[in-house]
Amino acid sequence: MVLGYTKDLRTHPVSYMLSKGIQASISSDDPGLFGYEGVTLDYVYATGAWTLDLRDLKQLSLNGINYSSVHEEHKKYLREEIFPKKWEKWVDSILDGSYTDFVMVLKTPETSPKK
Repeated sequence: MVLGYTKDLRTHPVSYMLSKGIQASISSDDPGLFGYEGVTLDYVYATGAWTLDLRDLKQLSLNGINYSSVHEEHKKYLREEIFPKKWEKWVDSILDGSYTDFVMVLKTPETSPKK
C-alpha cells in the first residue's frame, strides 16, 4: 500500500487469488527503508482486510517458508522443527489471552542453520 498500487487493502487482488487457491505469502518489502521489523503488522492488516482465519494464516506463514530462497534442507528444518512449536505457542497465546505479550517470529537463534 505504501507504493500506492492499491489504495485500499480490501480491494487488493490477492484476496481473490487466495479464494481461487493461488499460493501467496506475506513478506516484508524493505524494512530498512520503511523503518519496521518483521511482518506482524502486515498480518494484522491482511487478516482484517481479507477476513482470514487461522487456517489461512497458517498457510500464508508456511508459504513464507516454502517459497523462500533458503536451501531446501533449512526449509524442511523450519517446517518440521521450528514452525509447529512456534505456531502452537502462538495459537495457545491467543486462546489463553496472552497474545498481546507474544510476537511469533521465525528469526531467532534457534532457527539459524546448523553448521
